[in-house]
Amino acid sequence: MQEAINHLVTLAQSLGKPQDHPSLPAPFALVPDGTAIKDLEGMLAAPTRIRQGVKVLDADTFIAYINRYATPASVVFCDGPEGRTFKGVLDYHQPDQPSWGQHVAVYQCPISIEWGRWKTSDRKKMDQATFAEFFEENIRDITAPEGIPHAPSAADMLEISRTLEAKKNISFRQGTRLDNGQVQLTYNEQIDGQAGETGQLKIPEQFYIGVKPFLGGDAFCVPVRFRYRIQESRLVMWFELVRPDKVLEEAYTTVRAKIQESINSVPMYEATI
Repeated sequence: MQEAINHLVTLAQSLGKPQDHPSLPAPFALVPDGTAIKDLEGMLAAPTRIRQGVKVLDADTFIAYINRYATPASVVFCDGPEGRTFKGVLDYHQPDQPSWGQHVAVYQCPISIEWGRWKTSDRKKMDQATFAEFFEENIRDITAPEGIPHAPSAADMLEISRTLEAKKNISFRQGTRLDNGQVQLTYNEQIDGQAGETGQLKIPEQFYIGVKPFLGGDAFCVPVRFRYRIQESRLVMWFELVRPDKVLEEAYTTVRAKIQESINSVPMYEATI
């Protein structure tokens, strides 16, 4: 009888009390049905660990935050120019010590308004009035880089967009008699254009814009092809950004190098988690 009582006392004393067992990877506790576990951490003077997710808006803030809270366990992950996201985990695992990974700072390079406008209208055919209006609204982005001869200025491109006149000339090149006796004609189509009040402006094949692909990032000089055609007796105009994917890749690489250089010994990995 006494042995049974002692056994019940032992079980009662073990209820809710953390215990270790060699066959289990973590401590365990016996909890009766209908009993809730109360977290008393809120009654302490300070939390037992940092649980915080922060979304920062520029690279400098990300660097400052990482440097303030970094420990030997901290790491930064980045996922390339497509995701363009940097994620700092301040309490990450160490080889011999797992951790919670609950203190996180994230920076996703935000696309600037200027780059968004040019990218959205890239290769989009417009009538002359719409095209000229777009150039007028974004005239500050057009630049004439030093070292590139004959690069059109912003004023030139605006005037060209407003005053361009074009005509289509078709010239027949040759005739070929086919087996059925018909004659096949092939022709060359040439579009001549002039711009300016008296046609004195040379129409360029390419101009340049200076924009920051990422908000708060560095500016890049981007070549842009100028295109126009006559379609159904109407003049249509558009532009084509030259390798915009490479522009974003270079912008991302610049941000990555800046962060890597500024976070001291915190390791950086090309990965997503």
